[in-house]
Amino acid sequence: MSSSFQEKSTLLEAEDVFSNVLALYCVLKSENRPNSIHRAELKQGEVTAEPIDFICDVEAKAKRLLTPTQYRLLLKFAANEKYQSVPKVIKQSLGLLFLRSNLNFDGHYRVLYYRAKNNQLHDREEPMHFPEEEITNE
Repeated sequence: MSSSFQEKSTLLEAEDVFSNVLALYCVLKSENRPNSIHRAELKQGEVTAEPIDFICDVEAKAKRLLTPTQYRLLLKFAANEKYQSVPKVIKQSLGLLFLRSNLNFDGHYRVLYYRAKNNQLHDREEPMHFPEEEITNE
């Protein structure tokens, strides 16, 4: 009974990882930045995470796991930002693969997740207004 609960928990986590990875993938694909290749920068012993690296990792891993038809459908769903419509079994399989490959928000590309979240907060349609307090000299 315990292993069944643990198995369900793992599959739910895999679906969450799939959603996280595909959400960032869609954001990076829709950016108006050129996805050009340039020399990698080594900072403090680590290579800087670039959007093109993340996009290539996601596509390469998906292409290895899925059939050609499933892969084309995944890309089509992602292009229309309808990745939640992907069948559950595929979400779970890709989610487990993405988790093992450290593609989640706490993995190798955590800087990209952080940047995307910050950009999303800065690009909100309604500006954040702080009430101005009247300054009185009392």
